[in-house]
Amino acid sequence: MIADMAATSEQGPIEAAASRFLRSTHLCERAARVCVLAEWIAGFSELRDVPCDRRAVRAAVWFQDAWCCEDLHAGRISAPLVVAMQPNDVQRERAADAAARQLKEVVDDTTRATAAQAIREAGMRETHMPEAQIVGEATNLDSIGPLGLWGQIARCAAEDRPVASVVSVWERQIEYQYWAGRITETLRFERSRGLARHRCAVMDDYFVALRDQLTGGDRHVVPEAQD
Repeated sequence: MIADMAATSEQGPIEAAASRFLRSTHLCERAARVCVLAEWIAGFSELRDVPCDRRAVRAAVWFQDAWCCEDLHAGRISAPLVVAMQPNDVQRERAADAAARQLKEVVDDTTRATAAQAIREAGMRETHMPEAQIVGEATNLDSIGPLGLWGQIARCAAEDRPVASVVSVWERQIEYQYWAGRITETLRFERSRGLARHRCAVMDDYFVALRDQLTGGDRHVVPEAQD
């Protein structure tokens, strides 16, 4: 199913243009995944009657990571680390410029301008632009849950830190209610928040199992042999 989703995404002119520019299967997979969430979010009751250029949303999703391409292709950063980062205003502007250039022969000027602006505003909590709201919501939601672990692992590997440090980060996040705060602060729609809470619950179970394996705390699941 995942392979079919990626194959379908690559058939469109927007996806093809972005794939050629990104040259990263990891980032392309992320873009296809976020597009699925964006389509779902665009159908929420809060947005159902709001005028929105969904083609511009798709273009913005596919090009929002374009800011990293120079460093990515030079080997100065890895794609999993990019997914774990929140781009700043300068980086968003770089991605918007790349989208405007690469989409020139792909979409009409209005859609191209809307996509670029959606990239610029996707990180703004106070934006009233529906395209930016959808892109930001879908991207933030994608970073919460099991897939968010990829960025943590990549960071630990880059810094030569042990796996136990990932567990320690998770324990601190639970202690200080990091994910509850992040869900409230970065997601504006209750249906998105509900899915995010579900994904966090899944992660709780995973990290307990990971901690048990690291410490040997799961040995009790195998009973002692009976003489």
